Amino acid sequence: MEVAASETGVILPPGVHEGRIQGTPGAGERVIIDNRTDLPDDVVEGAVMDHFVESASMAWGNPTTFQTYAGGGGSMLARRSFITPANVIDEIKLARNMAERDDDVGSCIGQALALALGDGMEHQHKDEKTKAIFDVIAREADMDATLAELYRELLISSQINTAVLFTRETIDYTLYGSDRTLHQSVAMPLIGVIPAEQIRVIGNDMFGTATLAYEPDDERLRRWLDEFFDPSTSAARKHAMALEDRVAANMFTGIVQMSALDQDIPPVTWGRLYTLNPRMVQRSTFPKGSWKYPRPLMTRDFALLEAKRLLNIMDYALLQGGSNFIVVAKKGSDQRPATAGEVQNLESVVRSASRSGVIVGDHRLSFEIITPKLDELLNPAKRKMLGRKLSMAMLRLTEHDEESGGGQGVQADTEVLARVVTYDRRIVRRHVENKAYYETVKRNPNVFKQGPACIWFPKIILQGTQFFTDLILKLRDRGDIPRAWGVQVAGFDWDAAVQQRKREVESGDDEVMQPGAVPHSSPNAPAPGQPAPGPQDNGPGRPPGSRDGQGRGQLQRPTRVIQRNAGETVRAWYEDEAEMVVRMGESTEAVLEQYPDRSIGRVTGTERNALALTEVAQIGATIYVPVNPEYETINEKAVRLGNGLSMIVGERRTDSAIVAKVIGFREPEFDETAAENFCVRWGFPTRKPEPDPDPAVD
Repeated sequence: MEVAASETGVILPPGVHEGRIQGTPGAGERVIIDNRTDLPDDVVEGAVMDHFVESASMAWGNPTTFQTYAGGGGSMLARRSFITPANVIDEIKLARNMAERDDDVGSCIGQALALALGDGMEHQHKDEKTKAIFDVIAREADMDATLAELYRELLISSQINTAVLFTRETIDYTLYGSDRTLHQSVAMPLIGVIPAEQIRVIGNDMFGTATLAYEPDDERLRRWLDEFFDPSTSAARKHAMALEDRVAANMFTGIVQMSALDQDIPPVTWGRLYTLNPRMVQRSTFPKGSWKYPRPLMTRDFALLEAKRLLNIMDYALLQGGSNFIVVAKKGSDQRPATAGEVQNLESVVRSASRSGVIVGDHRLSFEIITPKLDELLNPAKRKMLGRKLSMAMLRLTEHDEESGGGQGVQADTEVLARVVTYDRRIVRRHVENKAYYETVKRNPNVFKQGPACIWFPKIILQGTQFFTDLILKLRDRGDIPRAWGVQVAGFDWDAAVQQRKREVESGDDEVMQPGAVPHSSPNAPAPGQPAPGPQDNGPGRPPGSRDGQGRGQLQRPTRVIQRNAGETVRAWYEDEAEMVVRMGESTEAVLEQYPDRSIGRVTGTERNALALTEVAQIGATIYVPVNPEYETINEKAVRLGNGLSMIVGERRTDSAIVAKVIGFREPEFDETAAENFCVRWGFPTRKPEPDPDPAVD
């Protein structure tokens, strides 16, 4: 048998070619090719390099990126094989890796952050100075970003470990409605997040009082701590080291060797831990019972990792195989099959045509391209199922059966999602208030004498926006919430709104876009024949202003109280017929309702003089009783009620409300006693209230 010698001294049999991979250094750069075809060796070598590199690359000594990932490297398409974490610390590390690399988990965390903190936060406190100073503190500490970091850490590790550092600063603040800038020196908190996998709990944590220890991942910090807590280190050296790193010197309190720890402490790299200052480092967790560590939310998702990894590998293989194909050239037909010579000739023609791209044949010549079946490539149903289960586990949502998985199921998920995010946000809020804000008050006792400010977040509304808006309008109309809260719920800045309103008044645009006197209410008006809303509701839209009864006791018109003072109470309602808002005194309206046959005339000279009276007086045969002395009116008119009774009404100068000013009683139909009884019965105020006595005067 004829043999050939290779460059490496290996004896090769006939037809076996030694190929070389260009640009691939190392011992594995050569490969043996057994060429048993009629093609030249260089053509076969090129075909192997060009078309089969993915499957043959390991033999060439040059593994592909995909094969590297499949062997344990990990990537976006092919992660390393799932390995069950050995302890809770490994679970936290794996959960953090998922949060940073997995598309479904990362999107879920981003959605939760947007829902919880998308509308920002605000401080609330009864003392204006406290609120103003805490607003400046939040701005200097970048509280929006800090809250986002805290919530992200809570979603990853189910716990929050923060280090609070206080710095003395002089801040500038301005009280509401004042142009004067005030200055105050305060100890301001800066909040940092400690990764949960670096925290160890020493002792019993049933009451949340266990000692927290730290496992550093920085060699330089570990060496610094070892020297700082070494008993042989001199006091002068410790003082110098404390000046170099004030944070570490105050944050750590000592060293704990692993031999002194409980057996349930997860293993640490360096064999020792460093205890943390409980006044600087604080911890909050999800409910965990008597365990030292809460399990990460993503622990329940770990079982899905292998399924998702295998699905990615399958998709990658289909993508890779989809680029391969086989061309079948056929000659002949059922009626006239090809002969052996025609088939042999076709083979040579196709081989030459693959280079020139031109081939000639009769109608019996055909070509067929065979490709892999790609029906399962990037299957959306499988990916959607895995992504949904990962997200729902993190958001603590339950699966629905087929019957309730429609619109009702989506609405239920939306409501539960809002409550879950609100609950998570409350944990973050309480952590900041209890661990940082109360410590701020302790360090500034002369500045904050009424306690710390509290953090307020807007309510999360994912559905039922119409009903929530209607609730806010009703609360604001009743005066149950401040104006600022109503404006902020709508998404507007209260301070900017106040300043804009002031500019409108100063520029004379106060009457432009004048709001209605009667507040808007629910647009869900009752159907014909249905009862109207209760007395605490604002009614179906604007009040109709209908007069369904006669007399004061039967008046059914829904109205709104405009003002209560020394004069009669003024109410307002909307008249559908006149398409206008009517403001009228309550007693004046009741009298007009009592006399439906009334007529309106001009004010005589005697009646005009009676408008200036301050006491009951008789002019001629008429007794005039002045009423509503507190109100200044214009455009007076005389209302003839009949039977010797008349009433002078006018428009109140402040808001054009119709109120009575003088009631005339003509003899002999009325005497002075009957006139007094009339005014008392209808509740008209006839004199100005006496001023309150000065408490300083005996």
